[in-house]
Amino acid sequence: MAEAARFTAALVTERGRSLSPAEQHWREPIAIIGMDARFPGSRTPAQYWDNLAACRDLIGPLPHGRAGGEAGVVEAGFLEEVDAFDASFFGISPEEARLMDPLQRLALESAWHCVEEAGYRAADLARTPTGVFFATGKSDYEELLYRNDIAADAALATGVATSIIANRVSFTLGVTGPSLAVDSACSGSLAALHIAAQSIRNGDCAMALVGAVNLILGPTLSQSLRKEGTLSADCRTRSFDASGSGYARGEGAVSLLLKARSQAEADGDHIHGLLIGSAISHGGRANWLTAPNAVGQKQLIATAWRRAGIDPRTVTYVEAHGTATPLGDPIEFNALCGAYDELAGDRNDDGVQPRCGIGSVKANIGHLESASGLAGIVKVLLSMRHASIPGNPHLRTVNPLCKTQGTPFDFVRRTVPWQRQRASDGGLAPYRAGVSAFGFGGAYGHAVIEEYLPAESDVVADAEAAPVLPILPISARDGGRLRDYAEQLRLFAQDQVAGPATGSETARGLEDFLYTFQVGRVLLPRRVAIVAKNWQDLALSLANFVAGKDDPDIIASADGPEPAPGDELEALSRRFTRQWVGGAKVDFAGFYTPGQRKRIAAPVYPFARTRFWFTDRETSAARLQAAGS
Repeated sequence: MAEAARFTAALVTERGRSLSPAEQHWREPIAIIGMDARFPGSRTPAQYWDNLAACRDLIGPLPHGRAGGEAGVVEAGFLEEVDAFDASFFGISPEEARLMDPLQRLALESAWHCVEEAGYRAADLARTPTGVFFATGKSDYEELLYRNDIAADAALATGVATSIIANRVSFTLGVTGPSLAVDSACSGSLAALHIAAQSIRNGDCAMALVGAVNLILGPTLSQSLRKEGTLSADCRTRSFDASGSGYARGEGAVSLLLKARSQAEADGDHIHGLLIGSAISHGGRANWLTAPNAVGQKQLIATAWRRAGIDPRTVTYVEAHGTATPLGDPIEFNALCGAYDELAGDRNDDGVQPRCGIGSVKANIGHLESASGLAGIVKVLLSMRHASIPGNPHLRTVNPLCKTQGTPFDFVRRTVPWQRQRASDGGLAPYRAGVSAFGFGGAYGHAVIEEYLPAESDVVADAEAAPVLPILPISARDGGRLRDYAEQLRLFAQDQVAGPATGSETARGLEDFLYTFQVGRVLLPRRVAIVAKNWQDLALSLANFVAGKDDPDIIASADGPEPAPGDELEALSRRFTRQWVGGAKVDFAGFYTPGQRKRIAAPVYPFARTRFWFTDRETSAARLQAAGS
């Protein structure tokens, strides 16, 4: 394992100096094995990437029918259906759901999807200490409740408490590790990420779910930010542009599932990327509370890069905070240059000056505040997957105070291929990127993300993996959800028939896909299974199920003829699966031993979209009273 050997060597020495056991311990890379993201114009990470790659501006007016009153801004990066929630799926009564802050609802659904996307069930996480770390900020929903004189209720206290966001996720998943809500303003999600990684390294938890949620449901905060001068007049974020005059606000929900790299590899997890260094700090005394501190930012970045133990010249992209203020952007840029110069030292003696791009997703989706850091992390992970760096839809003339001449940095204007460097042994070097998030109270965060390159021996091991039962089991709470799920899976299978995607993305193995659904999805009451011989036949059978057509490869009941003699594995699979479809307490996982197969990223459960809002009961009561009079 050449990559593992390089990592081990990096742990032992740094610039000729031997690292202590404690330093080696804190260098353990953290694997990102699950990911869920819902951002403006994007319900999935795939849609998010399509929007970023196309350099789309996703700022717009309040969606039609949006509940909760005015947002205090003309336009922003809004989400659709923030009043919708699948309460019954999570065992939450309508009355409790009505008084739950939508931040809690989004966090629950995002966390669940993240765990599923990693190929796990909640019960799997509950078997080992799993931490939950969620970043959040001001609850606009609580303000709306009080403004509308909503009567006190037993569910109100838990419904609006920000601490409950992480706790409710832990409760729902049944996990017992640390459960923390983190609020350091705009650096909150990177602070949560850092704390989670350190918790894994020091043994507080074996896995960690990190997330962030942000919504704009009331006008007060927007009005205050406008008076402070941080919001742009035209509701656009022109990061690092000469015309930048503030940012647009944005909404989002994002979750990542973390595990130590060594354990993730041993467990056969799908790895989106690696967190190899991170740091959080405060800028200390500045000109005023909300003013950025160049020295503090420089020290933070340098600390994170030192912890990563890498040559700074191998970082070829930085996802900047980039709030588009005339002085804030140059301070951030100069702090980045200062950190690079401090760490690079005399490393440039070979005459090679690698270039490093700078961008900010705020130009596309606005500033997601508490969720902004993780929005940048997901962008970087997707950029690594697709070997491309998205452009900036609003960068025309670079801020004259951001002088790139004589530096390794360039501002990315349009989507470009991500140039890969060569490692010292002549092989491919992983992509590396830095991600910054700075809170307006001076709390800062920075993370270093590295592309995951599986060792050659891992690829060989994949080819020798144990055979999988040729069955795709699908379950849901009701028939409508079951058909929606089957349609998502049909589209997924059809994409695999079309072949590998662009960039570094490759078609998933059918057997690993089936294995993931057999062992990594919660068993729900309504069930169907598809006999899957290949991607094309699977896509056809799923289409027939959605359309209500007969198909011999659809197993929808416990009854059915015995299969003809022939393939013993298929015959066993059909008999076993009929029991499963009939509701018997059987589990596909019993056919495998740990490490035989790998989990992959695949479509997740389609939640029902039912409206829950604090005004619903009052409106119904008022109508009944009016009718009675």
